[in-house]
Amino acid sequence: MAEDVRDLNLPSVVAVVRNPDKLEAFDEMLEVGQFFETVEAVRRKSGKSKEDFLIALKPNFMMTIRIEDPPVVYTDPVLVERWIAKLAEAGYPRVCVVEAQNVYSLWYKNRSVNHVARVIGLKGHGYEVRDLTNEQFPFDYGGILGQHFVGETWRDADFRISFAKNKTHDVSRCTLVLKNTYGCLPAKNKFSEYHRKREVDECTIQALKHFPIHFGAIDATWSLDGPLGYKEGFDVLKDAEGNVICEGNIHHTETVIGGRDYLAVEHTGMTKMGLDPQKDTRFYKLAKDAFGERPFEVVGDLTRYDGWLNVGSGAADALDIGEEIPVMSHFLGESMAHVDTALFPSRSNTWVRKLMHRVGRWFFLKKVRNRGSVRVLDRQA
Repeated sequence: MAEDVRDLNLPSVVAVVRNPDKLEAFDEMLEVGQFFETVEAVRRKSGKSKEDFLIALKPNFMMTIRIEDPPVVYTDPVLVERWIAKLAEAGYPRVCVVEAQNVYSLWYKNRSVNHVARVIGLKGHGYEVRDLTNEQFPFDYGGILGQHFVGETWRDADFRISFAKNKTHDVSRCTLVLKNTYGCLPAKNKFSEYHRKREVDECTIQALKHFPIHFGAIDATWSLDGPLGYKEGFDVLKDAEGNVICEGNIHHTETVIGGRDYLAVEHTGMTKMGLDPQKDTRFYKLAKDAFGERPFEVVGDLTRYDGWLNVGSGAADALDIGEEIPVMSHFLGESMAHVDTALFPSRSNTWVRKLMHRVGRWFFLKKVRNRGSVRVLDRQA
């Protein structure tokens, strides 16, 4: 097992910063969360110069289906580039933004990591964007992954950052810093490799044993909750008379969370959602069993986000079983991906796929009606 960044002789702090100015919130998170103290301590232990020290920054953006303003499905690219600029100012020029492809690449064109990055505004000025799917090398993880593959940049990084987007998830109930690292596993057909053949949470924790992250952060400036919160935002919920009940599943939560103990950051992010980490049976439980919990201090407000809706544990367990059935997982995954096909053209546009998308939209609306028997208006592009 790789060295644990929590063994550094530094205070263990999780910064929870709420500020409507996202740049101020982000900068304060880095300061209070002791990011630069952490990166410098790891660099000194490596014996490398700042110029040679490779930093891999993993946002969450391969679930992108359209350009968003503000970003609700993907990590805010303004904050990603802010982080890179801050590193450059501190003398760390060697930064790579990394992601891996997913099943959207099987259904839609233009789904390379570099293209999706350009679509959302990650311009690559002063840094590189690396597609981990295109740089796979064999690696023996042992355990459930066994003989598998790892992306070269993620493998070789001296310092790894997981910069998650604050969202619910229909199977894991949340997708935060732990699940964000699952996106580094390089196979395109993630349904087949990490859901049907193996268990996705076990794969993620097994990979973290060999390639741990050194700092975790959550972009909760804007957040998505409820069913399908990881996939799509919608604006307005109305009752039968047309009265607005709430502003959909999009929340302006105005928060950035971060710290070097990524289990503590995960714990804090779950608490802000109103989830109990100690009752979790998926990612957090497995990480706790594998790595153990350490004492940490939260600096900031742990109050639950206003009006937040979580996915029920029963629904998550049922969908976990459904994901392992290939026909069902691919049907639901593709039919409910309401993609901007001008950006990402469909690989096939047969009448069967058109029917799939109509059924998928009906199913999506059916699910979100569970918020209280309301009618949903689509999020406007």
